Amino acid sequence: TRIIWKNQKNDTGASLELDQQGVNRIRDIVFGPQMREYEQRFQQIKNDLERMQQEMERLTDKLIDQDAEQLKKMQALQQDMRKNDDSLRNELRESAQKLTDEKVDRMTLAEMFIELGNNIKNGGSLQDLIGLLAQDNEK
Repeated sequence: TRIIWKNQKNDTGASLELDQQGVNRIRDIVFGPQMREYEQRFQQIKNDLERMQQEMERLTDKLIDQDAEQLKKMQALQQDMRKNDDSLRNELRESAQKLTDEKVDRMTLAEMFIELGNNIKNGGSLQDLIGLLAQDNEK
């Protein structure tokens, strides 16, 4: 291979300049097919990388959307669970209160039976028993 030098003169003196066209021609002759193949491969790799980046961004966005959707569902489920828990607790309280209110006190019941027994023992009438029960109900 031969490099061509041009001899140019200017005001300061002679200087040599490398002939760029000649170097480019030599490079194209020696490395031309390989360089074109490398450029094609590089372009293909660049295209693949861009495509993969776009796919990764799309999948990331999809994952973010799914995460937000799952968070909404979880929050709704938690809210439903709290609501159901509160409802069950209120029902239980109401049932317990109702049982407490309706429950006959053992002492009151014992007193009623004692009075009933005394009334029967003393020969009281049915009217006396009904009156006695009515009085105890008012207490």
